[in-house]
Amino acid sequence: MKFMRFLLIVCVIALLGAGIINAQAALPPTIVAMPAQIAGGRPVTITVTNKPPESDAVGLQTWTDQVARFNKLYPNVTINGLEYTYGPDTFAALIAGNQVPTLFQVYLTDPKKYIDAGVAADISTVFDANKLRDVYNKDIINLTIENNKVYGLPYGAYAMGLGYNIPMLKAAGIDAPPTTWAELETDAKKLTNRDKSISGFSFINDGANAGGWHFTILDYTFGATPADLIKDNGDGTYTAGFGTGASVDTLNFIKTLRWTDDVLPRETLDWGGNGTALATGTAAMVMMAGDQYSWIKTSYPETDMSTIGFAPLPAGPAGSVSLIGGNMYMISSAASDDEKEAATYFELWRLFDPNEEKAGLDSQKAQGNVVIGGPTLPLFTGDYQAARNAFDTPYYNLPVDNYKAFTDAISSGKVKLQVEPAPAGQDYYAAVGAAVSSILSDQTADPATVLSDAANTFQSTVLDHLAQAATPAL
Repeated sequence: MKFMRFLLIVCVIALLGAGIINAQAALPPTIVAMPAQIAGGRPVTITVTNKPPESDAVGLQTWTDQVARFNKLYPNVTINGLEYTYGPDTFAALIAGNQVPTLFQVYLTDPKKYIDAGVAADISTVFDANKLRDVYNKDIINLTIENNKVYGLPYGAYAMGLGYNIPMLKAAGIDAPPTTWAELETDAKKLTNRDKSISGFSFINDGANAGGWHFTILDYTFGATPADLIKDNGDGTYTAGFGTGASVDTLNFIKTLRWTDDVLPRETLDWGGNGTALATGTAAMVMMAGDQYSWIKTSYPETDMSTIGFAPLPAGPAGSVSLIGGNMYMISSAASDDEKEAATYFELWRLFDPNEEKAGLDSQKAQGNVVIGGPTLPLFTGDYQAARNAFDTPYYNLPVDNYKAFTDAISSGKVKLQVEPAPAGQDYYAAVGAAVSSILSDQTADPATVLSDAANTFQSTVLDHLAQAATPAL
């Protein structure tokens, strides 16, 4: 018997060495102390958004199984799932109707308005009892903190980068993706082939919010900051500041790419179209969010992901800067204390329980054409993030080496992370998105004039009204 056990151990070691069996790192450490009881054992019901619809049978079963596992631990907690997914306009309607779910998702860039409006509950007591400020990436968790109080639990984050077609670059004699916009301009000229309908560089140019979003990311590398674009005057008023300075330099650069270099797509591209251009080889380099790298695999399964790289955005006068985005959960301030406790611990359990981490990855791995891994923004930091990485990496099915330069640059702080302009960020995006469209469609348009006009209109139609709304009636 001892000989047989010895022989089995030898065989396993040999298979591991041959790569036939993949070694799995230990589970991440347990860092959240879950209570023996929630709500003192009293019956409590919470509503939770983002329940998968019946049309997503696999996702719905995964969600149902997870809730069942939580109910084994806390049978007094009833979780009612809602298929609702967040949208700023639709969520405003929920607030107006006093129908805010107990646990609700918002974009990572939106929490301040719900904190200021008193919609989100302060969860600092539980958060700090588990010392989670030391665990979360500060660039991310700071978005949920107001007056040193914590109001949200981020669960997914991304930053912007440069997607590129590796074989195209090599064929053009380019050994590595560009690290500056000047290098990108040179490389894009080499990569553009109008006879084959290939553009050297692409970004969203839809003339609307998404186009303004991409313009702003580029603008940050040219030296603009959120406070420059929409200036807070400190007295309840705001001033549009994008009519001069770095923003004009940015739009002039775009004009050069379009009309002097002729390296940009000539058709209008939205978020999906921009990603499709990289996936299908009609653009050699593309500005995009890290999560769209994964989207390419799911949307275009025939694309060989080993040919797609993802690097930090090229540096401009202000260096390499990336806009941060993602999602978090918040708890309704209107909920009872028992409901707040149940919602907070349910989300902490989903995020941090080591067995849930494994169950989630195992579930994903069992699905067809699933994406695990990708150039996302690390949610956590230090030893805990390292332990998560060690455990998760064997599950990854995307080419990690192809986006390692991006993740290394983010982790090292080489890339500065920046937030969206506020307030009225979406209105701002629409204004500058239209300005970009004007430059791309009219060679004679002057960037300084176009932006100045857009800033003046944005001021009179949006920002001035914000100031009036903030002024109490006499």
